[in-house]
Amino acid sequence: MVGKKGSMKRRGADVESEVAKRLEETEEFFGTVPFVPKFLSARPDIFIPYHDLSKRVMFNPAHLERKTSELAAVAAGTAIASEHCLNVHIEAAFNVGASKDEILEAIMIGAFMSLTKSQSIGLRKLDDISNQRSKSQNKR
Repeated sequence: MVGKKGSMKRRGADVESEVAKRLEETEEFFGTVPFVPKFLSARPDIFIPYHDLSKRVMFNPAHLERKTSELAAVAAGTAIASEHCLNVHIEAAFNVGASKDEILEAIMIGAFMSLTKSQSIGLRKLDDISNQRSKSQNKR
């Protein structure tokens, strides 16, 4: 029994060490630890897989340069209107060499995608309802 307790303590210390290492890695990458990983770090069972995905997608994308991935994050953050994401990813984009004009274009792309999504939904609804009304009126 004593061996198990000691083993459990070691595993706990290993997990704590792994979480600390990953938080440090995140801070080195972004210059800060964003809220989501900081919050999730209290739950290593969730944080470690989250960090693995984040690392694969944001820190080390397989086919995009880091600047491109940060500009994509800025565009996406703009499209979903997330100030928190934009705070992190605009700074990160600057840190990996993006210019203010490149970041502006990424913001405009995200804003345009958001605009056209809304237009697409609204215009389709208008078209559907208008067509239904026309069919209904023609039957009279």
